[in-house]
Amino acid sequence: MISAKKTVVLAMVLLACAAPAFGQTRVSGIIERETRWRESDGPFILEGDILIARRATLIIMPGTRVIISSGARKIIMAEPLDRIDSTLVSIRVQGSLNAVGTRNNPIVFEPERSEYASYQWRGIIFDHADLTHTELAFTEISGAVTGITIRNTNVTVRNNAIENCNIGIHAMQGGAPRIINNLISSCFTAGIKVERSNPEILNNIIAFNNNLGLWCDNSSKITFKYNCVFGNTDGNFLNCEPEFGKITRGRKGGDSTDNYNNIVSDPVFRDSPAETRAKELDVSLPSDTAKVLNPRLLSILNFQFGTPPKIDSTLIGGDRRQLSKYSPCINAGDPGGAFKNVDGTKNTMGPMGGPN
Repeated sequence: MISAKKTVVLAMVLLACAAPAFGQTRVSGIIERETRWRESDGPFILEGDILIARRATLIIMPGTRVIISSGARKIIMAEPLDRIDSTLVSIRVQGSLNAVGTRNNPIVFEPERSEYASYQWRGIIFDHADLTHTELAFTEISGAVTGITIRNTNVTVRNNAIENCNIGIHAMQGGAPRIINNLISSCFTAGIKVERSNPEILNNIIAFNNNLGLWCDNSSKITFKYNCVFGNTDGNFLNCEPEFGKITRGRKGGDSTDNYNNIVSDPVFRDSPAETRAKELDVSLPSDTAKVLNPRLLSILNFQFGTPPKIDSTLIGGDRRQLSKYSPCINAGDPGGAFKNVDGTKNTMGPMGGPN
């Protein structure tokens, strides 16, 4: 007789190996060996929890879409982190997850029904994960209670776009994760929450979240520098070091930079009201009459910033949330050689910056 656990594993193996019907592969269960998800076999429909067991690896190739089914079933395969984790499906990593897209072909994690206000899944959970092959880069994550949870793991999370979650990234219960060159926007409670963890947070844009930008616990040792934090409705910082966000006059960056080179000003995305205002002040542009006749300018004036993103648009390599040429985030990241842009220039904050 096959045990309940073995039944789940067998189902997972069969689903992973069978030819997908109608261009879809339905997945759930425990991954106990090296497994690859390719764009050509997708989209991958998440119908229940995924647990990447210790000594196992899930490799997700660029361009792959992972869609969380609206009818996904919660399968308790590991001790829940919290009450929400006991009711909503997640991708839990105890082994290795290698999900590295590209700027023009990111990996996408999204709910099947994005029009609903409720969050459809728990998110990606690094739970004492094995770092041998683990990296999360150039992905788009939306519609989760917590986009990325990092529990006692020193994982690197870079060049991701996380939007429309309750919390973007939650670093908790130990570890020193590296959170680099991400865009975290339109989240409800906080962009990043730190709780008994010591993360290194560099070159990120944490902007226009509904409540908080960075939520600390007053005890964790946080490295937080060269980030742009702006427009978070209830405050950019809570229970954090007092110097975070405190403007230092006379430094490079004028009145918008703190002692840690964090920018506290609008990141200025393309086609945003901030870009329109910057154009109006740019004396090198044509006269007002010429600008009014420009149809692209007319479309900019009609643009409503903060509108929930369409699920089929691209955050990283497409037009949305691209930085304007007027953005203070361009070439304003950490000047270290490891962070330089592809063209060798100083790091640009957000997913478009940094090396490949």
